[in-house]
Amino acid sequence: MGQGEPGEGERGSARRRHIVAAVVSCVAVAVAVTHVLAPELRIDNITVALLVVAIVPWLRDLLNSIELPGGVKVEFKGVEQRIEAAERTADAALVGGGDATPRTDDPAARDEVRRLAAEYLTVRKSKRGGSDRTHRMDSIFARLVRATQRLSDPDLGGWLASPDGGLRLAAYARLYAVPDGAELSALADAVVDEKLPFSQYWGIRALDKVADAVDVDQVPPRVVRRLEDCLAGQPRGSDRVSLLRRLIAKLYGRP
Repeated sequence: MGQGEPGEGERGSARRRHIVAAVVSCVAVAVAVTHVLAPELRIDNITVALLVVAIVPWLRDLLNSIELPGGVKVEFKGVEQRIEAAERTADAALVGGGDATPRTDDPAARDEVRRLAAEYLTVRKSKRGGSDRTHRMDSIFARLVRATQRLSDPDLGGWLASPDGGLRLAAYARLYAVPDGAELSALADAVVDEKLPFSQYWGIRALDKVADAVDVDQVPPRVVRRLEDCLAGQPRGSDRVSLLRRLIAKLYGRP
């Protein structure tokens, strides 16, 4: 995620990773075979290391790191991504006071939410994908968490169904900070239909919190089915895959 917003360009990135993995594997195997076939060479740590390198690219989705002979340790990008995701979650949570935040009907508070929603779309459109843009959008989400908590009666239904991606993000921010079980189905529909990877990431986070506010037996089966369909359509390696798997397990009542 340091390379862009959560889930951004993941289909293209997955294809590139597979191509790179194939090239690395082929080169490493070729060198290893040459090393073995050469009369003066034997199978030793060099050969083993090269064979490990050939296999590693295909195991990156299963392992966090692997240590090669000689103490060389290969760290996979997924570790950094999970750490950054946790930091973003913590940052957003720190700025919110939940139910303790004073509520208001002041039009200025609603204007602030709309301003932040518009700023999110502007940043997303004007800046190239990358860690800088992700950081900017994370900051906006954190401010939306704080701003939406101030509203006494936000139009969550309208925001969730809005064609405006900024207002949908505002709804996710509010429900992330102040989970409301009554919005479970509407939130799930918005998350499944969400086209913006960054927004969908935080929508899933919000849905996970809302799920904690309801009894598992009260979750409509269609919600779980839609989430399962959403999971099946996620690109391989997406950070949203693990989030959805955890959420679906929670809705099935599994630990």
